[in-house]
Amino acid sequence: MKLPGLTGELISAVLKANSSTVLVIQSGTPVELPFVDHAATLLQIWYGGQELGNAISDVLLGNVNPSGKLPLSWPKRVQDNPAYLNFGRSDKGYVTYGEGVWVGWKYYEAMDLKPEFPFG
Repeated sequence: MKLPGLTGELISAVLKANSSTVLVIQSGTPVELPFVDHAATLLQIWYGGQELGNAISDVLLGNVNPSGKLPLSWPKRVQDNPAYLNFGRSDKGYVTYGEGVWVGWKYYEAMDLKPEFPFG
């Protein structure tokens, strides 16, 4: 869940220099955002397709309200992910899905963990 290389340090430095910075993250899964409380705005864009640039500019310029909802609970760190204890395990090359029903909000509630951003 960590951003590649020095990306996190770069983001932290930019946010420190300008607290009005809009943070735009494009990822297909949650990533660690230890600096999120210092960003004026966070825009998670997932997979935008070939019109991604136009869509981002429309949102940033106020031409559209994205009004999206998260399709999953976003953990603060990889250790808070319901699959963390099963990650890297396999049985003869098959992935072990040992979470059972304890995925998403059910896991966070059962473990009394506050996600970075809750489902919805």
